[in-house]
Amino acid sequence: MLFARSVGDVDPCYETQLGAEPGTALVTPPTFVAALDHFDPAGKTRPTLPRNEPGHGGRTDTVHAAQYFDYLAPLRVGDRIVVATFAGQAWTKEGMSGKLEFTETVTEYRNQDGHLLVRARKVSVRVSPPSEARG
Repeated sequence: MLFARSVGDVDPCYETQLGAEPGTALVTPPTFVAALDHFDPAGKTRPTLPRNEPGHGGRTDTVHAAQYFDYLAPLRVGDRIVVATFAGQAWTKEGMSGKLEFTETVTEYRNQDGHLLVRARKVSVRVSPPSEARG
């Protein structure tokens, strides 16, 4: 599979049916779900033109803080993947430069049979400057 080669993964389960489990389709590399968003026309990380420089995100007070993947079953070549994204947890912490507002976005990847294969959690953090009263 070209994707596996492009990321330098040489596990034979991605290359030939001989490397896969008997009677099953080839599996996709674990990073495949991260790449899916970049090719989804509605994906927020898909590059679009025109891009507002710098940062391209339209906001300067929010950053990507963390990404987690829970792999529950392998994605296989030929699967039809259904993606659902929804809001996860939200929390705040006080930081030295102001209040930190954390938000979690959860994305679930299911196959054509409805089986949950991967759950991804992305955490973003927004910094609110300290109030004048604190200063």
